[in-house]
Amino acid sequence: MIALSIFLIIYPIDSWQNEILEELQVRGCIHTKFQGVKPYSFIYDSIAKWSCTDHNAKLLYNRLWLPNLSLNIKIDTVKVGRFKPMVNYKFSNFFLYLQPDVKFGTDSLPPNKVFKNLFSADYERVYARYDKDNFGIFIGRERFSIGPSPRYNMLLSGYGPPLDWFHYRLTAKNIQLTYFLSRLDDMYCKPVEYIGDTITTLINARRYLIIKRLEFTPVNWFTCSFSEAATQGGENYALMPYHFNPLVFIHTLQHNWNKDADLFFHLDAKIFLKNSTLYSALLIDDYQLEPDPNGEPNHYGVNFGAEFADFLVSNNFLIIEYHLLSRWIYCIYAPYQRYMYYGYPIGFPYGPDCDELYAKYIHHFNENFDIFFTGSYSRKGENNVNSIWPIPENPRVPGTFFPEDNYLSGVTQNAVCLTTGIRLFYRNLLFFESSLGYLNINNYNHTRYAKKNSILLRIQVGFLHL
Repeated sequence: MIALSIFLIIYPIDSWQNEILEELQVRGCIHTKFQGVKPYSFIYDSIAKWSCTDHNAKLLYNRLWLPNLSLNIKIDTVKVGRFKPMVNYKFSNFFLYLQPDVKFGTDSLPPNKVFKNLFSADYERVYARYDKDNFGIFIGRERFSIGPSPRYNMLLSGYGPPLDWFHYRLTAKNIQLTYFLSRLDDMYCKPVEYIGDTITTLINARRYLIIKRLEFTPVNWFTCSFSEAATQGGENYALMPYHFNPLVFIHTLQHNWNKDADLFFHLDAKIFLKNSTLYSALLIDDYQLEPDPNGEPNHYGVNFGAEFADFLVSNNFLIIEYHLLSRWIYCIYAPYQRYMYYGYPIGFPYGPDCDELYAKYIHHFNENFDIFFTGSYSRKGENNVNSIWPIPENPRVPGTFFPEDNYLSGVTQNAVCLTTGIRLFYRNLLFFESSLGYLNINNYNHTRYAKKNSILLRIQVGFLHL
């Protein structure tokens, strides 16, 4: 029998540790009471500790360590390496964390400003936080993810550039209220943009992202939540005390005070069964309560997923999930309200107008060695988060209509990606992961019959735990 108790988990969302936490929860060895916000803050059970008899628990628990030095190498259509040293410090209930990102080579993600043609660098994660059982506050830079998926979430994925946040949480028994505020990049843009507009006025718009989340966990095996998010701003836009109130709807502010925003509602739930979990999420962007005279459709995204431990045979972990996002979700006629940060989607990494089926299988051979396989099939329509609104707005023009196809528009790009890899662990001193994959794309860049094939190589090394 193994008693596990883990406090203040700060493992990155794209790390092997986050995946191990998922598996430990599926096996019933630890319990995160509030599932929807990652990285996890507190893990505990309904009393104080869980006593776990699963034979894989100790093997997995011993792998939960943070490397002080990490190296990531990616070779496909680009060649890039990232070196990430890390230091963290805890005293009483205060926590400090600092991790720069030094990039060699070129890819689409920041940092992008190169120093003397050698490297680019910026902070990846850096913050100060204070945590108690009923209250926590955070200020700094982090890759937060909000939603039930252990991989990609639609409301906030954390896979674009890291954002700078002011964040706090309030916890009372089975209820948790969380609040997030981020200042997005300013935009010099039109106040309104649509196909065929003749607007020449430009504004310097301040932009903000606010997310409020209410999560309810009545029993250990079930959790559900409701979130409201909004991108808002404009020329000389200033936040009011109302914006910092976690209990009020942003929609009410928009309606009563003409504070325009692009609003999102997010519902999600997760159920824990024996050695398995089921989860689902629904994202709604400006839901149409009645038929729109200009034919504007509902803008939505859905996610279904399942996780299994010891699936058919022992010593394995399996994740399967599906995402679908409609054509115009994340898009809006006001450019400064688009759901993006420095041109990258804040939500689902592929943006709108797409779907994806994804699976990952991990087999644990022993405490030092894993092998894994991943496969995905995705389809991407021509719309993206920067797509221009199809009809006039402010005011609307009678007789103009949205396109009929609300999903996978235009020439659809289809992609199949298959990878296999290994993981090696040596105590809390060394982690090594390497994977080799194949990517096949048809209708590449939405050009009919264009094809692209790539070999994908990934290497990740983590070492030292001081």
